Amino acid sequence: MPLVEGLILLAVLLLLTIVFLLVMVFAAPERIDGDLLAMNQLDPVVFFILFGSVVLMLPSALLARLVLGPRPLGLLFSVTGRIRWKWLLTCFVAAVAIYALINAIAVGLELAAGGRPVSLQPAPGFWWLMALLIFVVPLQCAAEEVVFRGYLAQTIGRWLKHPAWAILLPVPLFVLGHAYDIWGQLSVGIMAVAMGIITWRTGGLEAAIALHAVNNMTVSLMAMVGLTDMNDTSGAPTDLIAVTLINGGYVALVFWLVRRNRSVAVTRTIVLPPLPQPARLPELGHRPSRLAEDASGLAAYVLDPATQRYLVLPPQYGPYSVRDGQGRYVGLLDTRAAHGAHTGDDVAPAVPGEPSGESTSRPNGSDPHGTATPPSPGATPPPATPGEWDVAPTYTGRHDG
Repeated sequence: MPLVEGLILLAVLLLLTIVFLLVMVFAAPERIDGDLLAMNQLDPVVFFILFGSVVLMLPSALLARLVLGPRPLGLLFSVTGRIRWKWLLTCFVAAVAIYALINAIAVGLELAAGGRPVSLQPAPGFWWLMALLIFVVPLQCAAEEVVFRGYLAQTIGRWLKHPAWAILLPVPLFVLGHAYDIWGQLSVGIMAVAMGIITWRTGGLEAAIALHAVNNMTVSLMAMVGLTDMNDTSGAPTDLIAVTLINGGYVALVFWLVRRNRSVAVTRTIVLPPLPQPARLPELGHRPSRLAEDASGLAAYVLDPATQRYLVLPPQYGPYSVRDGQGRYVGLLDTRAAHGAHTGDDVAPAVPGEPSGESTSRPNGSDPHGTATPPSPGATPPPATPGEWDVAPTYTGRHDG
């Protein structure tokens, strides 16, 4: 089922992407020419296409999960079956604090080393970009997390028990989705591992979505004011230091927040329905009146599972082979010996309106799975030979039915 769910996800994503690109080409043909990654990514139209096309992963994953996945649908987001918005906001604030702290330290060190402040130069269409930054970029990050830390991690977790597999195996696919050089890919890989760890530790995607969103929003905002180049795909070994500090600090902070906030569920408890209990016979006064007329006390009252009504098992036709709901042999219910040899006149009458049913009888010592058709009501049973039946009513066998 996880593989079929993935095929549905890819098929829906392909269809939505084709429709989305066709609409954008017809809406702004003069703005789209050639490779999108080579175009100016700070152009609002190009920016929208790059981030908006990734957002399509979100409805694709939700639709695939709706068709085949576990219920409720919100289990794709967290163990509680929903997005925990308060926890998401808490993680977002924590990620902003970590990014602000690390970047402030980096700027301070650069200025202390003799660097000069850089003047801010807003890009053309700055406010359009700002609107896209607020509304589209978080959805883009949520979509990637739903697919890589949601669907893929849960799929791997269905087959491999240790959480390390679910954390690490989606990382290469996530890295290949970013067109950077080796240093940029390593930076993305470090971030992917951090997001996988906090997803496992917090029982949901909220912490990973917050980290991903703050990272992408920070990089985009810096590019919008001229502090970095969004088209630059190169990196440097020193970038790994900042990435490690940011992601390591955020992971540690999230772990601390989870320990302090006991209301954040990190596991899901499944309450199974109680096992069906065997039918309990009512008190004699509450049994059907005709059954209560059997003063011998040797008739067995059995609940018919199909109709939930009581059947009469005449004692002279016993002993009866008892089986559980799956047809497995349990033991004997022997009522004949103490009652003695009866004639058909001694048969406990059937209750009017109650269903009649066949019972299984056998002498003691025979094959427990052997059966014999009981005589019809009113017929005289064959006389019992000495020693053929037990001398007292007994029920023998194991009680695991």
